Amino acid sequence: MTDERRKFERINLPQMEHAFVSTADGQRLGDLTVLGRGGFQVNTKKPFKSGEEHDLVIVDTSEGIKRSVRAIVRMSVSGAVGFEFQDLDPDGAVEVGVIIGKYYSAANKSASNKP
Repeated sequence: MTDERRKFERINLPQMEHAFVSTADGQRLGDLTVLGRGGFQVNTKKPFKSGEEHDLVIVDTSEGIKRSVRAIVRMSVSGAVGFEFQDLDPDGAVEVGVIIGKYYSAANKSASNKP
């Protein structure tokens, strides 16, 4: 099943101030850099261990989204951590979809404008 999850489309988010991840108590971890149906990646200097579960908040201030999620660490390299969603509820899935859709359409517009 893990192989199937790897097939989910992911969106690389441009570096912006308004899309980030924080801890449940509001400490900002870093910029949200990749988002997909199965999880997300955040640029952070905070160390995480593979397999750990965390309560985090995905924030996109331009969309008014502040979504609490439970996620498990799947990948940790210098400067970036990849998380898999755990039990993402329907409302959370809709908000993640809004963020994906916004950046997906922006990426497609900029790609179609290239000569």
